[in-house]
Amino acid sequence: MARRQRHFVQSLARGLKVLQVFSAEHPSLTLSQISGRTGFNVVAVQRYTDTLMELGFLKRNRHREFFLGPEVLSLGFAFLNRTQLKKIAEEYISEFSHRVKRTLNMAILDGCEVIFIYRKEVHRFLSYDLHAGSKLPAHCTGSGKCLLAGLDDASLKELLEKTDLCRVTAHTIVDSKELWKDLMLTRKRGYSIADREWISDLYSLGVPIINQEGKMEAAVNLSLSSEEAKGEHLQDMLAQFIELGRSLSAAMGYKGPYPVIPIADPSGDAR
Repeated sequence: MARRQRHFVQSLARGLKVLQVFSAEHPSLTLSQISGRTGFNVVAVQRYTDTLMELGFLKRNRHREFFLGPEVLSLGFAFLNRTQLKKIAEEYISEFSHRVKRTLNMAILDGCEVIFIYRKEVHRFLSYDLHAGSKLPAHCTGSGKCLLAGLDDASLKELLEKTDLCRVTAHTIVDSKELWKDLMLTRKRGYSIADREWISDLYSLGVPIINQEGKMEAAVNLSLSSEEAKGEHLQDMLAQFIELGRSLSAAMGYKGPYPVIPIADPSGDAR
């Protein structure tokens, strides 16, 4: 409790409270109405609304009523997008996994690790259980390398410099320069390959899921045994897997070329 009080930013809390007074029943409010609903004096509310307008979280109409701006909507859209993604992906991934009888995972990047947000297991390569919420190193996994390749150059360089590229198998890439080259190749071809880098008998492919704004929402990886990852069988599985990624991206509203790794800039936009 003491830690919470010490780090509690009252002005931020009050600014958020101003946003929270808007609702479906009250989509637009005057300065005095906001003051009455928050309990803040009008002068303080004026400062908060001016700041929130400058940041795009509030707008004002010709009647001098405030209403929620596009920045609030973008935050909500990001949440709904992730929720929608999981709902859509479960159906697509489950059907594909059942058809090809292979394990698939959907993951997002969390620093130097990936977090599974959905997993459909068919063949277990590990003795322990993996599930939604499980974390694995990004530098040696199919989904992780796909997600890393989507970072802008500066962010990727910074991450590689501070990440312990631990050796998991004899094939794990532990040199940052070599990993950089591998990720640039991933960008070029539009999908990732982790060949026995996490498990000595596992060949993993990773493809991006891209939303309607052209940003990478998540990555999906397909697990094959190293014996299966050969010749025509590998090419056939790769073609089917890319189509899965294309279908998932299309379901999220993406209409561009595929496979492709969209690169985020520091502001969060894809290019």
